[in-house]
Amino acid sequence: MAVSRLIHTFLLFSSVALGTKNTPPFLRGAITSSHTAQVNDDDDPRFSMELTMSETKLPPTAVLMNSVELAARYCGMDYLGRVPQRHGIVLPQFPQIEIAVIPAPPASSVEVRLVLYTIYATILDMVYGNQFNESEAEVRWENRVKAHVYFTRPMDDRPGGASDRSMDLIIPASGNTTALPAMANNTNQPLDAVFDWAPLYKPGGVILYPNDVFILALGALKVIAPYSVTEKVGGPFHVGSEIVDANLQVWLQNRRMPRPSPPFLRYGHILEAVRRIPGWQLHRHRFAEFFCTIDVGRRAVGVVLLESGPFVPQLTRGGGNASTS
Repeated sequence: MAVSRLIHTFLLFSSVALGTKNTPPFLRGAITSSHTAQVNDDDDPRFSMELTMSETKLPPTAVLMNSVELAARYCGMDYLGRVPQRHGIVLPQFPQIEIAVIPAPPASSVEVRLVLYTIYATILDMVYGNQFNESEAEVRWENRVKAHVYFTRPMDDRPGGASDRSMDLIIPASGNTTALPAMANNTNQPLDAVFDWAPLYKPGGVILYPNDVFILALGALKVIAPYSVTEKVGGPFHVGSEIVDANLQVWLQNRRMPRPSPPFLRYGHILEAVRRIPGWQLHRHRFAEFFCTIDVGRRAVGVVLLESGPFVPQLTRGGGNASTS
């Protein structure tokens, strides 16, 4: 399913729901809002969710970092596969929140793609509502409830509570309890060779809004999730939106065509690069225009760019003739 062009635009629609709702079991404090949220997406318009927020605040950085990492882990799985519930801290470096994925009874598992959509839509809602609070997302597919996803403070932060660390790792629905590696291949084919990246800030680059960097990372992960991590990237693509003032681009090393022989740029390599970008910039206390070379077996196979503003095709820039528009 190689592609030469891949464009993704996302919008968020929210409306206040009528009536009242009891506090979900994992949330603390009074309910501050309850509304429907839907990502207007060409992939699956059948997806929607109802997002309920309490008055309990969450630290935004911990929410964003844990969300990108959890989305990256799901992105490496079988897109149409199913996973059982998970509950616990995602990143030990940011233990201030937990994310729980609970299938709706009588089901004991939930589709990977639904979890990805929910993480993405929830973060959009939090960012653009400027409301990082404990939340419950009731996940719906064709108006049927399929799961609940909770963003909360750790259970052991609560009086008389203890966090359940037994489900800190995502366990594949097959029952295999082996801890997942940084990138969980969804096929049995190995990637070509050891992955490496060479990240750099763009000289004289524009400062970016931190939230835009996180949203672009989540959007990119959602875009590449349908592809096997071992599938070769067939051509350049970009991720952008009218609601963020930046865009993320992926280019093959020779800008247009895949290499004729290994190593190749694969979607798993893009996954690994994208999952690292927000943390790399956060660690340096600078969110700005950025590029990185993706190396496989010490050979450059691709480039990831993070630029300010909307995507501008290469023809418009006067250099090269590759375009994803």
